[in-house]
Amino acid sequence: MLLIMAGADIGITLMVWLSALNLQHFGPLLILFGWVAYQYSSRRKIRGFGQVALALGLLFQGITVIQGSIAGGVTSPDLQTLLGVASRNPLGMMVFAGLLSVFLQSSTATILLVVSLGSVDSAISMNVALPAVVGANVGVSLTTMIMGWSSIETRRLAGGNLAAKLIVATGVLLLMMPLHLGDRLTSLPGPFAMDVANAHTLFNVMKAIIVLPLLTPLTRLVDALMPAPPAKSAASFGPQYINAGSYDGVSLAMGQSAREIMRAGEIVRQMLDDLWRAMKTNDEPLVREIAERDNQVDLLDAEIRKFLARLNGQPMDADDQQEQMRQMRYLTELEAIGDIIDKNLCKLAIKKIRLNVDFGLEGWQELEEFDQKVSQNMLIADTAFQTRDKDLAEKLLRHKDHIDQQMRELRDRHFTRFAVATEAEYEMSAIQLDVLTNLKRINSHVSHVAYAVLHAQQYAVAGATLMVTERPKAE
Repeated sequence: MLLIMAGADIGITLMVWLSALNLQHFGPLLILFGWVAYQYSSRRKIRGFGQVALALGLLFQGITVIQGSIAGGVTSPDLQTLLGVASRNPLGMMVFAGLLSVFLQSSTATILLVVSLGSVDSAISMNVALPAVVGANVGVSLTTMIMGWSSIETRRLAGGNLAAKLIVATGVLLLMMPLHLGDRLTSLPGPFAMDVANAHTLFNVMKAIIVLPLLTPLTRLVDALMPAPPAKSAASFGPQYINAGSYDGVSLAMGQSAREIMRAGEIVRQMLDDLWRAMKTNDEPLVREIAERDNQVDLLDAEIRKFLARLNGQPMDADDQQEQMRQMRYLTELEAIGDIIDKNLCKLAIKKIRLNVDFGLEGWQELEEFDQKVSQNMLIADTAFQTRDKDLAEKLLRHKDHIDQQMRELRDRHFTRFAVATEAEYEMSAIQLDVLTNLKRINSHVSHVAYAVLHAQQYAVAGATLMVTERPKAE
């Protein structure tokens, strides 16, 4: 990734070169072409070209505005004083340009500002512009680190990139005056803007040359300076109600495993609730944290299964065996729901966030209503599992049929609404339908607990009948 960033940094200098060629005068034409291509074409490639042209046109138009604004203030005594101080203090100019690059979140914008200053009555020389170019390149690396600080991998990547740029920046500042680097750049053919573009490109080429041979020691240095935080793995998480010790009776052991299963059910229900909140608020870190919780569900699933399997060595009657099977089945459903949330819904949520998809008022209402019904059924299933309530189990099955019917109606309504849609609307439609489909799958798994409860009731009735019919014979 450091090598990829080195190449990307060289490629992005193209924007300064385009400005140096005075292509900003074509900004209005590019904006017009880009708008027409994106707004009125249905072909994906043409719309993509339109977006690129529109972006370039807006950038060029911005350069024109900057140059026009600077032209009126370049004779200001205060600005002349500041530029005089900058010419005598290259390090200060570098720091100022770096901070400006962080503020603008763009090295290109900062360097184009320098180009504009130098293009108006030669307000600055290359001895001032060169430290500014160096500072802008270092500053954008700081921006990358700030934006990627939440993840250790992106933090290390930004740190390695920043370290490479600081090495080059240090060399430039140390050699600038002895080797007269500013004057050497000025002696190259072309206007001031070309000199700045040359400096910008050469800086990033030098950075790439530094990175290639120093790649291994550089990555080791960054890894040492930015150690990975303690892994938030499922190892620090474990069962609370079951243990690996001796049993105090099968019935008590079954009660312990049932409490642990209820704990797993609470985690799964909270995962679904938090996922909905993350989708509405575009909270990608929360989505990733939700996906990590599936590791907790998997760990509990494995530990509870081992615990229940050990009961096979204990004397159990038919009721105990049926309860063991009932718990195993419900645990299987919870683990499956956790996987759906982790592997399907979390990925859909990240896709929705990164594409900045908005389902619209009607779409959000449909999703929210459907999600609330599935969440309600999960709560009913937990209660039915805990209480073995036949009425709740039958209610759960009725809800399942209702949700299946609602899913068909929502899908039909959705297809009607987006029969003719733009590409962005098709993308939004696909994500919304996938979310609905996975919520329906969760509800199907939730409903399976009803069958276990009803089967248990049938078994109990049959057992009671058998006891009544056999009692006179026993007497």
